[in-house]
Amino acid sequence: MRVVWTSVAEKYYYTIIDYIFENWGIKTMNEFIDEVEKCMTIIEGNPYCFEEYTFNKDYRKGIIHQNVSFFYRIYSNEIVVHLFWNNSQNPKKLQKILK
Repeated sequence: MRVVWTSVAEKYYYTIIDYIFENWGIKTMNEFIDEVEKCMTIIEGNPYCFEEYTFNKDYRKGIIHQNVSFFYRIYSNEIVVHLFWNNSQNPKKLQKILK
């Protein structure tokens, strides 16, 4: 199954990348990018490996790092990544986004 990202997921991903680069440098940024690529490979082969999102069972929640998660849905012919999320943000905002 192929993995695709929404424009919202891309926006949040690049925001997180920029933040990591500005605060921890290129090495940490590249490590993060590698972890994201690993997670995408994992869900491509085993889409159900990450837990269901507590507040909306249509989504699954993967963890890139203790501070960053991603949320995706499984459809019949593809896996759609809807959002990358900085876990230090308000969880109520996340619930509104993933209604």
